[in-house]
Amino acid sequence: MTPVHRPFRTIPAMVFLVLALAAVALGAARGSRDEWQQPDRVMADLNLPQGAAVADVGCGSGYFVFRLAKAVGAKGKVYAEEISEKALRGLKDRVARDKVANVEVVIGEAESTHLPEAALDAAIVVNVLHHVPAEHRTGLIKDVARALKPGGVLYVIDWRVDATIKHDIGRRIPRPDLLRYPAEAGLVLDAEFLYLPHQLFLRFRKPMAAK
Repeated sequence: MTPVHRPFRTIPAMVFLVLALAAVALGAARGSRDEWQQPDRVMADLNLPQGAAVADVGCGSGYFVFRLAKAVGAKGKVYAEEISEKALRGLKDRVARDKVANVEVVIGEAESTHLPEAALDAAIVVNVLHHVPAEHRTGLIKDVARALKPGGVLYVIDWRVDATIKHDIGRRIPRPDLLRYPAEAGLVLDAEFLYLPHQLFLRFRKPMAAK
């Protein structure tokens, strides 16, 4: 008896294989950022207490947002600020789906974060400034400084100019400029963390109000 070939039966298996490979590739890509971004160690160095108010400025799809929400706890507050509504769609969906009550999504502008005045214990700006046009960078950081409480801190994480990773090679900001923008906003560099392989990790503090 001549065997009958039914190639259509292999299609579901092929589709499954393609989807599986895509999932593996996506997982690998995510894992690669976790490897060089070291989010757990970064979060430890942010040293956020329960109940703190913090902003993730230019949060994108929320890589750090939910880590921040967990760190500050139910009595804390995370402002997830982003200029692109498109970038925030998935974040908004997850906040609603998971009922994350301590995250507030904020739509910002080039030099206005729309964050509340002097309300933040800390703010982070991670891999954002190199996407901001140079003429808006000082204005953006000044607005973040406005939203910090006296004594509050700003963490800036951005590419080293000589980083070997193949991201944003033509956009990287020299270290003197990464120092200059917060200085022009009245913030003072008080710490630098040296372990990230591709990024500068800088902490700036807003001076306490004069008595």
